[in-house]
Amino acid sequence: MVYYNVKKVLNNNVVIAVKDSKDYVLVGKAIGFDFSKNMEVPQDRVENLFIKQTLTAEENYNIILETIDSKIVGLSEEIINLCEKELQTRLNDAIHISLPDHINFAIRRIEKGVAIENPFLSELRALYPKEYALAVKALHMINHSVITQLPEDEAGFICLHIRAAISEQSVTEPLAYTKKIGEVMELICKLLKKEFSKNSLEYARTVTHINFMLERVLSGKTIKNYILDTIRSELYNEFDLAIKVAIKIEALFSVKLPEDEVGYLALHLKRLSEL
Repeated sequence: MVYYNVKKVLNNNVVIAVKDSKDYVLVGKAIGFDFSKNMEVPQDRVENLFIKQTLTAEENYNIILETIDSKIVGLSEEIINLCEKELQTRLNDAIHISLPDHINFAIRRIEKGVAIENPFLSELRALYPKEYALAVKALHMINHSVITQLPEDEAGFICLHIRAAISEQSVTEPLAYTKKIGEVMELICKLLKKEFSKNSLEYARTVTHINFMLERVLSGKTIKNYILDTIRSELYNEFDLAIKVAIKIEALFSVKLPEDEVGYLALHLKRLSEL
């Protein structure tokens, strides 16, 4: 049986331990409650772990441990463990630094009376449904564990951290992508001269369609539109608007949209115009 020697307890479910001169962060039910400093934790009590030394900037994690409440760091590790189990993938190690730092910053802002607002909440919910669902669970875990209560908008920011860790990007990359999608949706509302509820099913469907369209174009797997001629002739107004939207998308994402994709976009605009 492999054993880890406890160096520090972060919370009831997370400890820092050492084995073979390497520091580990261990996650397991009640291991922080059942094992205190210098006690040996058997491997069968460990649900998840990561080696601190594998972090590119290990010293930054040490700074996190020194400057942020251990409960927040431990809670972050529980959230990361939840995400890895439900997504069945290993998250980028950088999230072990970025997530506790962000949660701590959000809590401090609320305590100072600064409102947390996420203008891209609806877009994030539509673009990254799995990550967003996990972010909501994470938000519930945070609000259950700390006195300061974070608003729903915070789920959007946690979603970005999860997405970045999955795609091995910086948090700014999925945020920038989401902002661009938001700009496209603003143009669609302007062209159709309508205000749509961002929480509506049609709004989410349109965001999802644009996202999948971009994925197809960027991967070179665009689909044939067998009713393109019909769309062009019978939905000429919507097709004209779709061309304007396509020009915006091409400028924002540096891509070239095939006419087949513009035709499908026109169908979405037609449905939106009838709401």
